[in-house]
Amino acid sequence: MKRCFLLFASLVFLGAGALKAERVMVIADPHVIASSLLTAGTAQDEMMSSNRKMLDLSEPAFLALIDTALLHHPDLVLLPGDLTKDGEKVSHELVAQQLGRLRTAGIQVLVIPGNHDISNPSSYSYIGDQKTKVANISDAEFDAIYADFMPSAATARDADSHSYVAEPFPGVTVLAIDGAHANAGTGSLSENTQNWLLAQADQAAEKGHLIIGMCHWQLLEHFDGQSSLESACRLSNADAFRDKLIAHGVHLVLTGHFHVNGTTTWVSESNPNDSIVEITTGSPITYPCPYRWLVVPDDRTGVAVATDDIESLGAISDMNTYSRDWMREHATAMIPNLALRAWGKVDNNWDRVETALGKVGMAWMSPILKAKLPSTDEARIDLVQRHLGKHAVNLYLFHSEANENERPEEGQALADSLYKGMDGMMKEVFGSLEVLGVFSALAREMAEEPLQSLVEDVTQRGKANENLTNDLFPMLRLNKPWVNPSTAVENISETDEAEAAFDMLGRPVRQAAPGQVIIRGKKKVMKH
Repeated sequence: MKRCFLLFASLVFLGAGALKAERVMVIADPHVIASSLLTAGTAQDEMMSSNRKMLDLSEPAFLALIDTALLHHPDLVLLPGDLTKDGEKVSHELVAQQLGRLRTAGIQVLVIPGNHDISNPSSYSYIGDQKTKVANISDAEFDAIYADFMPSAATARDADSHSYVAEPFPGVTVLAIDGAHANAGTGSLSENTQNWLLAQADQAAEKGHLIIGMCHWQLLEHFDGQSSLESACRLSNADAFRDKLIAHGVHLVLTGHFHVNGTTTWVSESNPNDSIVEITTGSPITYPCPYRWLVVPDDRTGVAVATDDIESLGAISDMNTYSRDWMREHATAMIPNLALRAWGKVDNNWDRVETALGKVGMAWMSPILKAKLPSTDEARIDLVQRHLGKHAVNLYLFHSEANENERPEEGQALADSLYKGMDGMMKEVFGSLEVLGVFSALAREMAEEPLQSLVEDVTQRGKANENLTNDLFPMLRLNKPWVNPSTAVENISETDEAEAAFDMLGRPVRQAAPGQVIIRGKKKVMKH
């Protein structure tokens, strides 16, 4: 495990209030399957052959993170869902027993379920060559197993879901948002649950609390067009609920589900001085095996975030290389679904093809060209695999490493390889037709939004609320007005000006506001 966190914690916010800074650990999507349900053999091999998750390492990885928490002793550990592989009762009992070690050590723990955790029909054991159904858990059993890690008071719990509100330490409210309750895996919130959550947010805002939302599903897009390509990654009513949270004083949400580290900010369209930041944490059994640390300053004005990876695990001395190689080998299993979604986008946007053909006087060719498209799922997947598969896997690895904007040349080369692959696909489908240029331009236009957003690490690209937020080590000031956290205190350059002042994000300050933490001559002081 990395040991940079203690240094990191010493560098963040300086405060002058009566409260103390608090440290929070975030473990997302551990997907634990108890080792008693998993032994070497053909059943396990078949299950893992098409899975990007290193499920055979899920129990030891989770135990290692528990040991890490016991070593660093944060004030709070948050787990935003997908605690188990597929909701196996014995796996849940293992997770709860390990979380109990933290509670015994005086560390608070809060959990919510994810889409894998409750009433999951896919709960199996994989022993030798036998795949056998095992018991899963109900909503009531989830409450019973994790009773020590959710509030018990009825006033702190939503009657219709596992949503709850907690005050783990003074000045901070955790708003746990359960989008998994009573659904078949798609994240959603009933109107009653939304209203309950917003009422709890109002009460916390009235107290002047920093409100930390915790939800398994993402509320924000982490690259433009994500909702179209990966619709299941976000709450079904994410945009509307996002705006309601902002209006009710929630400016920070912690999520999981997507298995990739990302931090993004949405600036309110109705109020440019208001915003919400979402920190998505990847899975410890998916490359690069991350977990997060948050430091909440004593003035409760924001959070400083650090990201660590599991560096070694048992006999595996280099988890970064091991997990990257695993991902490269197994990410190809994701291509068929992505391919069919992309083809669906082509089908649903064929009117744009007709418009483009019409501009060059060839609208009459639309039905002829459409008939040339591969008609079966198998043929469509094969075409994508041959022309785009390798490049898509490379892009996924690149995206998994986060902060893509720090490697612009590599990112653009990946995007260009995908554009070239699309040209090759169309040439194979349409031959040397003179309309090939029309199709190439149109395909690039349709792919450009998500591709360039990914490789540039920018959301709302080219719009008024365009955002680039550090994915791994942001220092977030969440009090209004919102300020883009583009640099960190470590990036302050040397200066000969004795009175040069910088804010906590490393930007020059001409006139410090009362109470603002600033840096003069590399020393932090409070402006009174």
